[in-house]
Amino acid sequence: MVLTLSAAAAVIGTEAIVRRRVNAAPAAFYPKPVSGGVELRRAHNYGLVGSRFAEKPKVVMTWQTLANLAAISGAFMVNTVVPASALTRLGMGLLTGGALANLIERVQRGCVTDYLHGVDQKVDLLNRRIWNLADMAIFNGAVLTLTGLVL
Repeated sequence: MVLTLSAAAAVIGTEAIVRRRVNAAPAAFYPKPVSGGVELRRAHNYGLVGSRFAEKPKVVMTWQTLANLAAISGAFMVNTVVPASALTRLGMGLLTGGALANLIERVQRGCVTDYLHGVDQKVDLLNRRIWNLADMAIFNGAVLTLTGLVL
């Protein structure tokens, strides 16, 4: 349980600090090249992935809440009911932390701040989307969880 909770808390805390800085910077600061074909931008996403359903905030909040309940339930299961590897427990912590970080900001601001953008990446999807650390934690957490369950 400690591994899962620690990973979730680390994601939530780190994301809160980064988002505060991203939102505090003046608009003229963006876009800002970072390294490795990544730049900082600031975008406020009122919808789900790719701003889907941005015009339907109740739908967005419902889906995000349900996703969080699923993540929390999964984290509880791999720590108490189902014997799970450390890899699976870590993955569920990252996934849950990312989901909660996005939900917390959506409740506070009405949107989620995204700020990482790929530039000239080989995978075109990275050039068309703007992500945040919470999104990366969700993706990586899902990969680690599935890997841990398979191994």
